[in-house]
Amino acid sequence: MYEEFYGLQERPFNLIPDPDYLYLSPQHKLAKAYLEYGISQKVGFVVLTGEIGAGKTTLIKALIKNYSGNHRLGVLYQTSVGAEDLLELLLQEFEVRGRYSTRAARLAAFNQFLLTAYSRGEHVVLMVDEAQNLGSEALEELRLLSNLQAGKDPLLQVILVGQVGLRDKLKHPALRQLAQRIAVHYHLRPLERLETKEYIRFRIHRAGGSGIFTDAALDRIYEYTRGVPRRINAWCDLALVAGFAEGRTEIDADFIDTVVAAQGGTLEEEGEEQDANAAAAVAPNDLKTHSGGNNNLKKEITELSGRLTRVEGLCLEISNHLIPLVTELLAQKKGEWATPPTLPQLPAAEPAQPEDLEMEVTPTLQRPSTWWSRLWR
Repeated sequence: MYEEFYGLQERPFNLIPDPDYLYLSPQHKLAKAYLEYGISQKVGFVVLTGEIGAGKTTLIKALIKNYSGNHRLGVLYQTSVGAEDLLELLLQEFEVRGRYSTRAARLAAFNQFLLTAYSRGEHVVLMVDEAQNLGSEALEELRLLSNLQAGKDPLLQVILVGQVGLRDKLKHPALRQLAQRIAVHYHLRPLERLETKEYIRFRIHRAGGSGIFTDAALDRIYEYTRGVPRRINAWCDLALVAGFAEGRTEIDADFIDTVVAAQGGTLEEEGEEQDANAAAAVAPNDLKTHSGGNNNLKKEITELSGRLTRVEGLCLEISNHLIPLVTELLAQKKGEWATPPTLPQLPAAEPAQPEDLEMEVTPTLQRPSTWWSRLWR
């Protein structure tokens, strides 16, 4: 649609994984090296994880495209299956003909396929894309299949590729034996700002073009996509369509904003943005409430601590007055007083305030009134 207008031979930002457009950032180079090492050295299980749209499938397809000769590679893209269907899918992927009605028959046929490939000098490698969809039983089935050996050589090598959830799934106690078999594990992260710019320029150059996006536009695309290749492809493709419609030979940052605003954002980003806005709207109030609550609580605790200290002092004061009196009373036997008991002289009461007059019933009540006023002030 816009290819001729921008001097492109084909669309550079197709959402379908294309190994011809694999951009090897430093981390993608390292991931590719780990995969090649795992295959060449037959090191058991290899696990590649990454964020959604990080380029895992593109990397796998590039690896498959470059491998030939004594390697027999198979890929499973449909992984929402149970353990009972896994063997059937493997037989189909490696083109093992025949009808097998039982699991034992399918297992025997697959084992024979592996032995035949080994006798021809072929190394069978199975790549499982979207492996996070496999259940624990299916993953355990793969581990058991990888145990098939000819002497000291494994007949099957498995490479698991999936999203972040695959890492969590492999940590489950039921898959401990599988986790111990993983020799190489690498996690792909989104591109950095500079890598995002290079990625966009690389794909445009690969399609036969140059320029088109200003440097500020590339910065704006990174801000919207956070370096996730699939998001980058989506926004760049839409920007090229809109730029072609308006006859723009150059796409700047303001036009990127216009394109994004016109689309209303992607469904993925809309949900994230709403969550972020909701959190931003609620968080200050919550923080204020919690912060205020904490401050009030500290204040109340301090006041209560002071009151308890005053209570303790008053209790000691009361005991000092009462103990001599009680001792004198107990010294009298059979209710006979040796001498009239001498009441302790209490300190003078504090001057009564107008609002306290209603509490002054007798002079003896002035002391408790004084105690309470000292306690709660």
